[in-house]
Amino acid sequence: MSAPVYDTIIVGAGPAGCVLASRLTESPDHRVLLIDAGTDFGSDPKDWPAELLDTSGPAIDAHSWGYRHSADQNGRSIDLPRGRVFGGCSSVNSCIWLHGSRADYDYWQALGNEGWSYHTLAPYFQRAEHDPLRKAASAGPVAVWRVPDDQLSEIDRALGASADELGIEPTDDLNAAPDQRPSIGKTPKNIREGHRLNAALTYLSMARDRPNLTLRPDTLIDRIRFEGTRAVGIRTVNGTEIDGREVIICSGAYGSPAILLRSGIGPAEQLRTFGIDVIADVPGVGENLMDHPYLAPYTSGHTSFIIAPPAEPGRKIFIQTMIKARSQQVTEEIDLHLYPREMQDDQTGRWLLRFGISLQYSRSRGHVRLTSPEPTAPLEIDHCYFADPVDLEALADGVELVERLTNTRPLADLLVAPDRTDVRFSDRAALKEMIRAEVGTTFHPSSSCKMGPSTDPLAVVDAECQVRGVTNLRVVDASIFPFIPRCNLHAPTVAVTERMADLIRK
Repeated sequence: MSAPVYDTIIVGAGPAGCVLASRLTESPDHRVLLIDAGTDFGSDPKDWPAELLDTSGPAIDAHSWGYRHSADQNGRSIDLPRGRVFGGCSSVNSCIWLHGSRADYDYWQALGNEGWSYHTLAPYFQRAEHDPLRKAASAGPVAVWRVPDDQLSEIDRALGASADELGIEPTDDLNAAPDQRPSIGKTPKNIREGHRLNAALTYLSMARDRPNLTLRPDTLIDRIRFEGTRAVGIRTVNGTEIDGREVIICSGAYGSPAILLRSGIGPAEQLRTFGIDVIADVPGVGENLMDHPYLAPYTSGHTSFIIAPPAEPGRKIFIQTMIKARSQQVTEEIDLHLYPREMQDDQTGRWLLRFGISLQYSRSRGHVRLTSPEPTAPLEIDHCYFADPVDLEALADGVELVERLTNTRPLADLLVAPDRTDVRFSDRAALKEMIRAEVGTTFHPSSSCKMGPSTDPLAVVDAECQVRGVTNLRVVDASIFPFIPRCNLHAPTVAVTERMADLIRK
């Protein structure tokens, strides 16, 4: 018996891959293979490891691909964890479900990507989610949860009041307005019955029993197979060849460009350096890499404050509320997220209020490159944080905003002191030097296979996510974003993929 030929081979079972597998198999005569290097724990949360269901923080060290950032001028490197498991990064993330700004998606269309405006994408956010604040407009598989009023901590309430004093308005729904402005509210999260809702437990669970869907976990992809410039299937690391009429790469902002490069699609000169036969000279593959630079509690002690004993929460509290803020570097929309958390220091026993500060409107671009044609070799990943100096100024503004918040009553009354004695800086230059030394990632890589018109020399895919220079090959995930949106990337990735599923089926 001959091996099956699939109508669509989807490489990567993260949010994009799970959405595509679910939507494309709604047509019973469309045969789909979903293949991933990670483990498939199934559709019952009882079969999942506890750390992948825990909503008290990201499981950043669990089931990771082991990516690392290239060392900076001081020899410092940082981990870039991505989820090597069915559900991908939605299985290990912070469960934050945000839409972003109308301006983000309208900019995509203004760059020459027809059909990718906010007006076009808005219905796909609604299709994806089930939000009790929008019962009539949303009935999708992703449940959106917010902390009940009676579970807000004393710090949560004081933070809201102090933010209001600084002109940051309270809101019931941080996804309500497509035009964002400084605000504080309960964090919308993809949580149901107390556990993390990843893409394998939402979209993929709807499709598992369909006879036209084949799942293949624990299988690492070597490259895409071609006949001329037509994609005809994939090859795994053990040499197995699988045939497909179309291949869709959904392996994320690091993995997707790596697969294209190993397959002979990318900057020709770079490929020849590794002895890779050039299928298509596409200079933008792996370029334009973006992220949200992050001053995080796990990389910096400079945004950590001791909570006065009467206000100690007695339990770990992780981003129940959050702040959208505006630095001095923009005059419209927002460009900062502040993520508060309350946790006990393991060594001192003190309860701390610790802020994560994420630059949501970042301008700097980096790259993903091969170090070897071998699929198990490490990648060269450099986000080039602060290549645009305005990003550094904006993140410094974020640190100063946290300083003002923590010195504004009533929040100031609940804090004893900064957790470190060196949190105050002699001048702005010293503050920026600290940020350079301690910056990390918000785990939001994107844009390394950017969508764009044929006139864009760095465009990798067109407005239907088809890879330039070849046929029967698409990339669908956050790597195709022309510019990183001002939000956590789970919801935009799902919305973009929902729209792409419609386009493919038509």
